[in-house]
Amino acid sequence: MTQKLLRLIVCASIIFNFQFSIFNYAQAQTEWLPEKSNRLVNDYSGMLSEQQRETLEQRLVAFNDSTSNQILVVITPTLGGDDENAVAQRIGERWGVGQEAFNNGVVILIKSKSDEENWGAVAIATGYGVEGALPDVFCKRIVDDHMLSPLGDGEYYKALTAALDIMEPVLAGEYSYEQYRKDERREGFIALGVFVLFIGIIIVLVAIDAKRHPEHWKGGGTGSGGGFFYGGGGSSWGGSSWGGRSGGFGGFGGGHFGGGGASGRF
Repeated sequence: MTQKLLRLIVCASIIFNFQFSIFNYAQAQTEWLPEKSNRLVNDYSGMLSEQQRETLEQRLVAFNDSTSNQILVVITPTLGGDDENAVAQRIGERWGVGQEAFNNGVVILIKSKSDEENWGAVAIATGYGVEGALPDVFCKRIVDDHMLSPLGDGEYYKALTAALDIMEPVLAGEYSYEQYRKDERREGFIALGVFVLFIGIIIVLVAIDAKRHPEHWKGGGTGSGGGFFYGGGGSSWGGSSWGGRSGGFGGFGGGHFGGGGASGRF
């Protein structure tokens, strides 16, 4: 009786595993993926010029050669009805972005606007090995603060270079999220200091004018014309640039992904 029960359990287990394998295979066949290539910059939407594609390709190949970190860029007009985060993770895992020993791959996926779908999306997916350097909150800041605005204006190359200017030194160990936050706070303090200084200058100018022309500041007068004209400025977070030429891309290394990253829509 015990042996019959054991055989039944073994047979049921074999049948279940077989059916589960068939289900996984069928699901894998229906999950949408762009056509795999042996390039690090894949623009299926035609949003980049040939020169821009080549410049980015050379930059990412050089970064791969010097650090072993692989950053893959995919621009597609559709997500096949799927979510941008899921597609970015799937690309990273199925294409094997990054080195298998380090899982040091990053996928930047951009879904461009089209006549059928008048919305765009961007997702950053990080391999297991770089989730510490590029935590989800950092990826979200990169997307929201540096990519969505230029992407909304159709400036895909600008958005990509802005993201790479941050990611590359971080992945190379030259910069960190903590340093990024410190720099942001420092810029905030500088902006506040400039604003306070500007207000102080206005107060001083008003005081000088009131002393020289007290009639302008007495009640009941006709008043006087004139005013202060001022302009504003801004600052941008900059990063490293990569120049020169390198050899062709040697292929993906079999890296794995586990769900890290962030996304946004434009």
